[in-house]
Amino acid sequence: MNSSVFPRGLRGRALTASGLGVHLPDETPLAAVRQAVLDHGVTLLQNVQLEESSFRQFVESLGDKVSYAEDNAKVGYGFTDILKLDGSHDKEKVITGRGSLPLHTDGILLGTQVDLIILYAEDVKDIDEDGATVVCDQLAALKDMPESLHQPLLDGRLEYLAFERGYFTNVPEGWYPISTFRDYGRVRSLNLALPFDGQAKASWDVRVPGLNEAASAAWFAALEQHLLADRYLYCHRWRKGDLLIIDNQRTLHGRRGLLPNTCRKLLRGQVTFEAVASAPGAALGSA
Repeated sequence: MNSSVFPRGLRGRALTASGLGVHLPDETPLAAVRQAVLDHGVTLLQNVQLEESSFRQFVESLGDKVSYAEDNAKVGYGFTDILKLDGSHDKEKVITGRGSLPLHTDGILLGTQVDLIILYAEDVKDIDEDGATVVCDQLAALKDMPESLHQPLLDGRLEYLAFERGYFTNVPEGWYPISTFRDYGRVRSLNLALPFDGQAKASWDVRVPGLNEAASAAWFAALEQHLLADRYLYCHRWRKGDLLIIDNQRTLHGRRGLLPNTCRKLLRGQVTFEAVASAPGAALGSA
């Protein structure tokens, strides 16, 4: 996967061999970033100076901020609008913790429409490729996908089980179905979260309805291998002051695990554009 990790000086170049993303010049004004991410799918801007309050203001300038309050106030351990991905050593916390995260769509288990994901490196120390954020050009990968991988997606749904109940407080406790595609008015794309790789603590599990455990695992392994091909992948090694914005409708993303005694503190915001109530999300019923 290293062939898609571009040297940090190649500003203006696409971030993947498939043509996704752009590394913006340092002098790019924040007001221009929204259009850049809509044009390119992913934008990287470096040497940005933000505090949590100014980061929140920037997120709010990009769209309607995704937040959780009232009946959903406990979602994500109660983060409300800005999630601190601080590499927690609390072993019960997976999404904000130090392990790897497989490729996924933000908002999938919660049934939340998320158009843009905004990540800002508040503090980073002693990391290289550990803790990296990986972004997949899922539209290009879907276009090139062999029929054997494509067919279970065309069947319309996969089934999920949320383990990390402190984060996923408002989803069913058993297996429940989620549509494999979504369309929020801009693009029809995969609605997907891959299974964890067998690490000690997982946040969720997923299976193919109608397949036994071995056959389902084999299909997911082949799908992951396809999606992680160098052509579709950008691997971002974090440095303090990096601002990475991801179009959640055109990509999948994940995280490499953090090594001990390293520091990676990111702020994450999410925004949606015009909400589409009828778009497919979590079908909140028991499987």
